[in-house]
Amino acid sequence: LVPSANLAITKTNGTTSSTPGGNTTYTIVASNAGPSNAPSATVADTFPASLSCTWTCVGAGGGTCTASGAGNINDSVNLPSGASTTYTAACAINAGATGTLSNTATVASAIDDPSPGNNSATDTDT
Repeated sequence: LVPSANLAITKTNGTTSSTPGGNTTYTIVASNAGPSNAPSATVADTFPASLSCTWTCVGAGGGTCTASGAGNINDSVNLPSGASTTYTAACAINAGATGTLSNTATVASAIDDPSPGNNSATDTDT
């Protein structure tokens, strides 16, 4: 038998536009719909250079993650079947930022994933 874990990730800051010199807060949720556990999965988010971020993380349903950090997220997480981890990233936007603010988060594991199309999520603001 081959273990299989349907991992997924969502990411949003709840808005479609951001203001240079202001702040934005992203909510990033990584989850495992199972049926197998996904120990040593990785949640990653490389923030654009125009953002300066600190983050916290809370696990649910047996999910575990690093409690907090600053800068990019590259976290080893434990995602048992039915578990999730929720990151809250508070970011300051550089006052000189222009154009589009686009940011992608991913979740990955060595366990086979039958639906890899939901393993990344992008939030884009003007």
